[in-house]
Amino acid sequence: MPVLRSSPFARDSTIHTRRLQGLTGLETRPTIRLRWLKRLALGTCGILLLAYAGFCYVWYACPFPVTQFDQQPVSPLVTDRTGHPLLYLVGENDQWRQPVPLEKISPWLVQATLAAEDARFREHRGVDYSALVRALSQNVAHLKVVSGASTLTMQVCRQLDRRPRTLSAKLWQVLRAWQLEQLRTKDQILAVYLNLAPYGGNVLGAEAAAQWFYGKHAADLSLGEAALLAGLPQSPNRFRPDRHPTAARIRRQFVLRRMRELGMINAIQADAAAAEPLPLTSTRRVSSAPHAAWLALQKRPLGGRTTIDLTQQRAVEQAVAQQVPQWPASTDTAVCVIDIATGDIVAWVGSADPSDPRDGQVNGGLAKRSPGSALKPFLYAAAFQTRRLNPDSRVYDGPLERAGWTPENFDKTFSGEVPAAEALRRSLNVPAILVAEQVGLSRCVGTLAAAGVTLPSNAAQRGGLALAVGGIEVNVLDLTAAYATLGRGGIAQRPRLFLDETSPTERALDADICTAISDILSVRHRRPRGWEQLSESQLPWCMWKTGTSSGHRDAWALGHNGRYAIGVWVGRFSGAGHVDYVGQEAAEPLLAKLFASPEFRELRHPGPCAIWTVSRPYSLTQPATAPMRITTPTRGDVYLSASGPVVIKPTTNREGDARWFLNGRLIAERRPEPLELQPGRYELRCVDTAGQASAVEFSVQGISR
Repeated sequence: MPVLRSSPFARDSTIHTRRLQGLTGLETRPTIRLRWLKRLALGTCGILLLAYAGFCYVWYACPFPVTQFDQQPVSPLVTDRTGHPLLYLVGENDQWRQPVPLEKISPWLVQATLAAEDARFREHRGVDYSALVRALSQNVAHLKVVSGASTLTMQVCRQLDRRPRTLSAKLWQVLRAWQLEQLRTKDQILAVYLNLAPYGGNVLGAEAAAQWFYGKHAADLSLGEAALLAGLPQSPNRFRPDRHPTAARIRRQFVLRRMRELGMINAIQADAAAAEPLPLTSTRRVSSAPHAAWLALQKRPLGGRTTIDLTQQRAVEQAVAQQVPQWPASTDTAVCVIDIATGDIVAWVGSADPSDPRDGQVNGGLAKRSPGSALKPFLYAAAFQTRRLNPDSRVYDGPLERAGWTPENFDKTFSGEVPAAEALRRSLNVPAILVAEQVGLSRCVGTLAAAGVTLPSNAAQRGGLALAVGGIEVNVLDLTAAYATLGRGGIAQRPRLFLDETSPTERALDADICTAISDILSVRHRRPRGWEQLSESQLPWCMWKTGTSSGHRDAWALGHNGRYAIGVWVGRFSGAGHVDYVGQEAAEPLLAKLFASPEFRELRHPGPCAIWTVSRPYSLTQPATAPMRITTPTRGDVYLSASGPVVIKPTTNREGDARWFLNGRLIAERRPEPLELQPGRYELRCVDTAGQASAVEFSVQGISR
């Protein structure tokens, strides 16, 4: 059969026909559909390529904020040595948060959170597509948003970038979730979520929530407590147990049911957890040691774990509360307790009433006050250290004048020559002044500084010989640290307030010197007030020294028992004096109460100290005699007489017999009687047995009515 071949004319005819069909709209439908499919495919590929290019650009141009993820804000928190909170403060944006690692969060809370928020967290890569489809279908079916399908990873991203809840924000969270899953492990993401999740009010994070609602660490949460907290982030304020207990119970029940469905707990555990009581009030508060906590915050703005021992702190606070009624009104106090072995500040009271809106804000433990005689042990220690004085050495106690200053003892009497140990124990002023004078003020100041007392650079010039009777101000912390040096056998150690703080040591005094000072001032020779009725077997051991400042503004008592050094100050922050502010009467009973308490008591009594041999002894028995001088009246005094004579009792700076003359007339051969003088001008002259003389001129003026 012959093959029919198309001619070129036939092909041209066909093409022409097709062109005519296209022009006339007669092209077949399959041809049109194919063409549009090709165009759609090309367009879709182009869009996908552009989207992918845009995605890649955004991925690399907008890297995940890893620093923000790794460095979460922390609210200041001060705790005691066991981690118990002492002081809470809000941090950034007035939020309270305490980030902790995942291992310090209860496993119950981890499981409950996964059950309530993202059961497939361990399986997806940032976005749970099945949950996304389910949420989309539910939202379409209800014509409103009923489910968000946000994974924990997406929620972390939202917490790190607080944008309004829009579709673009959700897409941004998806991108960030993918990025985050590439950069961090599941446990790291879960830990950050648990540290960022909102739990009501300004409380963020599991640790802060556990402290707020239960007063415990997140690691210590029970199943019921964990289930309650795990249900809060979805709607923190609506499910808060202290405001909406019914809603909180329902939400907790939902979390427990989800945990059962996922096989995390059994029915018995779920029922027991559901029966646990709800926290109906916040437990967040400053529990104790507010002044120590604020001091710690001054040292470290974010706080930390301090050396405060709450058991011992509460014992001190209780003792102070018992003592307050025995003091005059408006009396304040400061107490510091230092562990001698470690240098730790284990208890600190800054005022008698921390809640007082005015004085309660003052940290009395740091206030500079005159210590009275509380410095004397260190002056004697400086002399003992030279081996030119020992406890048995004789020292002079009698009238003394230095540059117009005539010091007296507290009881206004003198004892003549006494052993140095007795002079220190009785806190005699003149022997202490003579010791400081013989040893040298520079050495005395150096001994105080080495023992732990912070002094100004010109302390010797500022205080002079008055240093021996409290002529320079110190604070409770420093002086207690110095007594801790005595208890440590002469090893000075800077007190520390944080457990991780380094506390270097340095030898300040010889061990036998400290033993001698401690023995002289110990219960072996006298008992503190309040211990009079204790038997020998009940008698704790301690050494102590009291001090009273000029004008009765400050009462002190400090000491140690080999384990703890304790310092007590009593007075008024305003500086106003009171006749009752005497160290032995106001401060010593509180110190004795503390040393007798079970938290600080020491029953072991060390033996007596060995006495060293003195070479080149100081000249303390015959002090240089000052020129005899009339001290009352003084030159130029004017006495006013309203009616009748004025009574004046003449005195001198030295004891002893003398002849007295008034306006040239002999009035006494030994000691004058009080003078009764009418208005007029007078000259009073005194001549002692050695021929030394002193004269003053004064007058008495009448007042007309």
